[in-house]
Amino acid sequence: MRILHLYPNLMNLYGEYGNIRVLVSHLNDLGIDVSVDNKELGDDIDIDSYDFIYMGSGTEDKQLVALNDLRRFEKELKEYIEDNKVLLFTGNAMELLGKKIDDNDALNLLDFSVETTEKRYVGDVIVHNDEIGDVVGFINKSTLIKDGEDYKLFDYIFKDNNLIDNDYEGYRYKNSFGTHIIGPILVKNPCLMSVILKLLTGERYQQIRYENEEKSYNVTLEELRRR
Repeated sequence: MRILHLYPNLMNLYGEYGNIRVLVSHLNDLGIDVSVDNKELGDDIDIDSYDFIYMGSGTEDKQLVALNDLRRFEKELKEYIEDNKVLLFTGNAMELLGKKIDDNDALNLLDFSVETTEKRYVGDVIVHNDEIGDVVGFINKSTLIKDGEDYKLFDYIFKDNNLIDNDYEGYRYKNSFGTHIIGPILVKNPCLMSVILKLLTGERYQQIRYENEEKSYNVTLEELRRR
């Protein structure tokens, strides 16, 4: 299995490389050999050759640098998404997938836009998706999603008082996932990890329990529920 990690040095503000590390570990436990290609600015990329594409969060200026470089692969990424291949962009990387970031044209791969506000939205969250379950994490952003509710990924269950946000969080189209939640989200949420693994492995998938991961998730979930 081939994984593409886009701009791991440029877009790694919150240690989001942890998502790839734990995903590779779980795939190996299922007996699947995995190769990870780390691609940076200007690198040649054969988008269609990968089974999973990931990008993490960066600062606002680095986000735009990544956007400008990734425009080279706009057509290939669109075909990748339409072919039901698996993609996950976290933090402000997800904003690149939409139509616009303020007045800047984004990649126009998914049907939403992003608007920068004068406020910064920061806080812990619990969000829910009927397929995935409850997901915990942290958000730190100054943007709001526009026109994305038809393909929303999560509904909010809990958010800190200073996290004034949309009524929904994230975006999913086919097997492409975008979320502002950082954490890293796959490390903190075995439920979401299982969904990604099932999509990647199909009939080869079998559930393996990781007691430490489950314990950490349950403790975080209960602590947030008590707030």
